[in-house]
Amino acid sequence: MLLAIGKGIELDVDPTRFNSEVHDHILRTGLRNLLMDAHASATAKADPENYIQRSRELAEKKLASMYAGVVRVANVGGPKAPTDPVSQVILRLARKAVQKHHATELGAAPKDQRLALLNKLANEYAVAHDAALRSRATKIVELESEPEPALKAHAKPVKRK
Repeated sequence: MLLAIGKGIELDVDPTRFNSEVHDHILRTGLRNLLMDAHASATAKADPENYIQRSRELAEKKLASMYAGVVRVANVGGPKAPTDPVSQVILRLARKAVQKHHATELGAAPKDQRLALLNKLANEYAVAHDAALRSRATKIVELESEPEPALKAHAKPVKRK
């Protein structure tokens, strides 16, 4: 299984090589993190009376979705961010477009719901305009991954011994 661990690093992991103790630890840690992430949006500040009950409901909803075979479910903040660079840029472009075209709607939303609304609208925009955004995003990723021309010109050659 190819596992993206951040910073563009991917490791090929063979889960069959883990003994039962390591396997159980990974399962406990991974499930705990997924379920903690699922209920993190339910805070005492947002709902002092019912935040613990709401946390339980969100965690149970996430567990039920995993039992049903669904890995990623949109909670309060919307879908998980993409991991490939082109999709990340598509989402960035979609957010800018949504902020420009839906400024009034976003401004009218309660402060604690604006990010969720922005994410929802940006994801919808990204899906609806994928073809147009993808070609632009691909060019941006290519440009962002190249060193600056000025840096290339001033780079000193490495002396080899």
